[in-house]
Amino acid sequence: MASYTDVLRRPGVVRIVGSQLVARFPFGMMTLVFVLHIHGISGSYALAGLAVGLETLGVAISSPLLGRSMATFGVRKMLLISSSVTTLAMLTIGLAPIAPEVMVALCFVVGLSSPPVQAAVRTIYPTLVNKKSMGTLYALDASLQEIIWVVGPVAATFLAATGSTSLGVVVMAGIQIGGAIWFSSNPEISKINLPKPTRRLGGVLRQKIVVANAVIGGLLVGSFSGVEVGTVALYDRTTAGWVIAALSLGSLFGGFAFGHRSKTKYALTRLLCFITFGFALAFVAPNNPLWLAAAWFLAGLGVAPALGLLGAIIGASVKSQDAPEAYGWVGAGQTAGYAAAASVTGFVIDAINATSALAVAGICAGLAMIVAWYSSRFTPVISNQHTEEN
Repeated sequence: MASYTDVLRRPGVVRIVGSQLVARFPFGMMTLVFVLHIHGISGSYALAGLAVGLETLGVAISSPLLGRSMATFGVRKMLLISSSVTTLAMLTIGLAPIAPEVMVALCFVVGLSSPPVQAAVRTIYPTLVNKKSMGTLYALDASLQEIIWVVGPVAATFLAATGSTSLGVVVMAGIQIGGAIWFSSNPEISKINLPKPTRRLGGVLRQKIVVANAVIGGLLVGSFSGVEVGTVALYDRTTAGWVIAALSLGSLFGGFAFGHRSKTKYALTRLLCFITFGFALAFVAPNNPLWLAAAWFLAGLGVAPALGLLGAIIGASVKSQDAPEAYGWVGAGQTAGYAAAASVTGFVIDAINATSALAVAGICAGLAMIVAWYSSRFTPVISNQHTEEN
């Protein structure tokens, strides 16, 4: 497969990758910003948690709908309209003198109108590079997105500490609309005409590979809730922050080190096996933050390559007119998986103890590995297929 250097030299790749990272950056801040702001206004963690849950639910509902709409109404138009609605809702939450309950409802609006940047960019990628380089580009995308999850929470807490929680919401809104305008202004985005879908909404789910990848993505991303919530329950906030960051740092390193390697139809299964092993190591010494950080870093080495491979598999399996909706369903699966696993993790902590929450991470990753192994019988061989076609 092509190297990262080869891919980045292709016309438009650096602009597209950079602008889409900015457009997606608010998602790395959103959970903490909304929790800090709404709790600060209402004094209730229950309302703050409900707000985040409704925002997540809104994203899960809207992802396939907005992804499909890009082919009908145009990529640039849908990105600008949805980001404008999201930004307006955020500014109202941050600046308007409204009741906390109204803020919670507006968080649902934020989720419903979240611009389909990920679906858009992954639909555009096949037009930027040849098929032989697709796996590398998806791996690069998955690796770089870890920057969002490393820097986003730090930015959210820094703004709240140095300014106010309202400032965090306003900055997030500014990045959202600015990033969407930058991303959508790229000629590769503004000029593309996606073929209109020929199936009804949900028709793409008749393809087993789309359903399998949505389930695998949901379980994999769901495992992160066990890591995050479990770690926070075990340690103080300062310690928990750098321990959790080890997972993203491992993912960032793993993406650049291994993401561009040749893939086989069992590659995803092997990566998920490696992640599950890393999560299992946490139980050797869960009360030792250095050990837990090492376990999360080790597991993280497989995360970005696995997420990148999920994207490449969809790109190689779905027709171009169905790709935006397919990526929307995969995104919805990941969002729903995180929300469901987070709820289970909270229940497990209350019912048993904090350490048991770490089992949620291992179980979710293990189930994802089993689904990946089962789906390998109809998973395309990315490297061989691309090489033959070029």
